[in-house]
Amino acid sequence: MDQMKEAYEKLGLPETASREEVEERYTLLMRQARSEQRRSPEKAEAVEARFSEATRAYRYITEEDDRKSLEEISRQKYGKFRGLAGPAEKTEHFFRYYRYHVLGALALLGLAIYIVISIVNYRAEQERLAQLPPVDLSIMLLGTYMMPDGGTETEPLEQAILEQFPEWKRVEVNMTYVPPLNSSNPSDAALLQKALLMISSERPDLYIVDQNSYEWVGNQGIFQPLDEKINQDWKDIADPGLHIKGQLDEDPAERVYAVNITDSSLVEGLPVAKNEMYAGISPVAENEQKAFAFIQAYLEAVPSQ
Repeated sequence: MDQMKEAYEKLGLPETASREEVEERYTLLMRQARSEQRRSPEKAEAVEARFSEATRAYRYITEEDDRKSLEEISRQKYGKFRGLAGPAEKTEHFFRYYRYHVLGALALLGLAIYIVISIVNYRAEQERLAQLPPVDLSIMLLGTYMMPDGGTETEPLEQAILEQFPEWKRVEVNMTYVPPLNSSNPSDAALLQKALLMISSERPDLYIVDQNSYEWVGNQGIFQPLDEKINQDWKDIADPGLHIKGQLDEDPAERVYAVNITDSSLVEGLPVAKNEMYAGISPVAENEQKAFAFIQAYLEAVPSQ
């Protein structure tokens, strides 16, 4: 007997039955089988075996129907290619089923190229840095400072400082923008987070901040106290009006944590747009003595009050 005809007979349907009729018939047989198993548990296995035959018949009919539907769709879609219909269909199927594999492979290839380029650039940068002299002083500018051209390239500023201290060979300057604390601009909140990240990750020898930034970080312990230096080595050049005092959360005593070098004539030689310039030294400065020398030179160039 024809397998398709037999499948329809097992469902109790004629071969002319529609897909919808097949679905409805199978659902009915399933409900009947489950109901009979509940009423007569002792016949459960026999009922399940009989229903399994109906399930196989249902699957055969629906799979054949799906296959014919796909063939018809393929014929309508690829018939225009005539003799090339087969290759055209295979090509589309390949890209349909493997497009994510192809895209993934391309992404991995791009990532591999990026990694190789990054490694090459990193090694080149390391070789370049290895040939440079040691850093004499590292400086972080925190505030609304910017280069005259509006860019972030600090090499002209580093060169200007080296000209002021000709005995030094290398200065590194990091410029981090800190927006006004009372700003309501949503993007300024992101800039504050970025600045906080820089403060927490970088360890410069010397900080130069404006008043806005000092109010923000002055009590966070990024400056070391300068009272001893003020009272001894700088007592003749650090006028009390230049003292920038503050209190830490864990140390309520008021101390001098920075000095105001805004009016120093040396500041005029720095190619940077600026407001106030308060100079303070990091508690973990690797080049502490040179940081002291920087501040002292700038204080000595402040006009007498």
